[in-house]
Amino acid sequence: MAAKIPDALQMRSLKYRGSTDAAKDAVAQALLAADRRSEAILLFDGRPEAPVLQEERAWAIQTGVAFHLLGLSRLGVEITPADWQACAAVAEKAERSMDARQCYVLLEDEAGLERIAEHLPPSLRPVPTEPSEPAAGA
Repeated sequence: MAAKIPDALQMRSLKYRGSTDAAKDAVAQALLAADRRSEAILLFDGRPEAPVLQEERAWAIQTGVAFHLLGLSRLGVEITPADWQACAAVAEKAERSMDARQCYVLLEDEAGLERIAEHLPPSLRPVPTEPSEPAAGA
């Protein structure tokens, strides 16, 4: 029998009141089945080695969902620069500019940011740098 998805108060209790890993895993599977991935991964806080998190890492990269990848990294899952680059490439191809931007910011990839700039809100576009002028008398 599948676990019932808890309401917000039950979820808080499940996460912070000493529930077993098995109980958390059952609810996480129910959340994943309901495509509530962001909520599901929170039940693995403190367990970055959980196999399901590697599956979620692969899903995030394959679909270009950088914000999910960021959530996994905050849980302690190792995300390599190659993972961020692969996620950015998928996001950019799928025209998910905000996801691509997140990856490029983390990678400090100015060329990537410039490439997607026209698809970003003006406040998030990279600011062009002007060459500095030589000092007077030099």
